[in-house]
Amino acid sequence: MTDLDFEHFPEQLRACVPGFDWVYDQHVRYYDQVLPHVLLGDLVQFLRSELRCHGEERSCLHEALALLERGLESADSKLRELVTVSFLAKLDPGDEVFEAMRRAGRLMGERP
Repeated sequence: MTDLDFEHFPEQLRACVPGFDWVYDQHVRYYDQVLPHVLLGDLVQFLRSELRCHGEERSCLHEALALLERGLESADSKLRELVTVSFLAKLDPGDEVFEAMRRAGRLMGERP
């Protein structure tokens, strides 16, 4: 599997997370470009909405968490910082996305 990098990560999110392409496209229309740190905030909101509407079994949650985990394991320090600062830092222990990640054993150093 190819290592992810900061430059291509937003497009990977668009391609790999079911339903996120619409959010990505709206983001680009609004900002006229991709702002990776803002886009990760959009991802947090998207996942919260998906969890509320459809529960934890949605493939978008699992795909997003797998991609974010790969981002944290990347050799690209800018990508690791992006995931840490713009995704993980926006969550608190009571957050639905945080709880879903904990149960999935993702991004918390646990493995199922």
